[in-house]
Amino acid sequence: MGIFVYLIIVNAGLNSLLMPASPIGVNAGFALARDDEAIFYNPANFETGPGYQVQCYYNQFYLGMNGVSFSISKKVGKFGLGLGFVNFDYGDIEWHPPYPTEDSLTTYSANDFSMFLGCGLKMSRLGRVGVNFKYINENIYIYSDYALAVDLSFAYNNDKNGISFGISNFGSRLLIKNEYVNLPARINLGGYYKFKKFIIGAGFFYLVNNGRFEFNSTLGTRLYNSIDVYLGINYREEFYPGFGFSIKSNYVKIKYGGSFFPMNLGLVNSIGIGFSF
Repeated sequence: MGIFVYLIIVNAGLNSLLMPASPIGVNAGFALARDDEAIFYNPANFETGPGYQVQCYYNQFYLGMNGVSFSISKKVGKFGLGLGFVNFDYGDIEWHPPYPTEDSLTTYSANDFSMFLGCGLKMSRLGRVGVNFKYINENIYIYSDYALAVDLSFAYNNDKNGISFGISNFGSRLLIKNEYVNLPARINLGGYYKFKKFIIGAGFFYLVNNGRFEFNSTLGTRLYNSIDVYLGINYREEFYPGFGFSIKSNYVKIKYGGSFFPMNLGLVNSIGIGFSF
């Protein structure tokens, strides 16, 4: 059973850090992450006002997995500061003995929890830098350990276009059942361009541990000055589509994102609400 648990962690568990924490992660990705939501994806674009910004999101994934994220942020002097929490729950996992036996012997639970402090700073009229310091805890069956990691990104944005570069999940390793497991370190590059009422963006991601590439692209537009809608094409082992919208007022934001994950894993739904006060 120990080998099976270890394979779950290596192939799936830690990759939960690459799952979307909010609707923008389903569609818009790296360069288009904005305002307080950018703390999850691109801290260089993380900006908040003098008041408090609070947001909470729920993600329903495939195979009974789900995630909840929460953040609170505020501008302090020149810095945008945010505190965030993300919990990814794998649900009840069945343990099956080796083939050809098919009966399940038992079930066990597993989850990843991360807590982070984020900071965004405007370095020049168009340039920004941001950083997240993360604490990550992995629990699966009777095994658990923690790791420390950092996200770092740089962005250059003007009225028409922008480009961002950064790294995610670079840090220490977890020790699970006497085996070291690397965090899913990733290098990110993205950009966007605005034309008329539309915005188009693209992101390219290199997964350091396994040498794989991921990709996304987004086309979005604003309706009635308060509704944003967008369509996306993503690549993670296979191409798959995404879609979503957001409705904003002065103090409340409601967002939804959906995508059909590859390999017939089904529809991923992400919905959330944010407040300003």
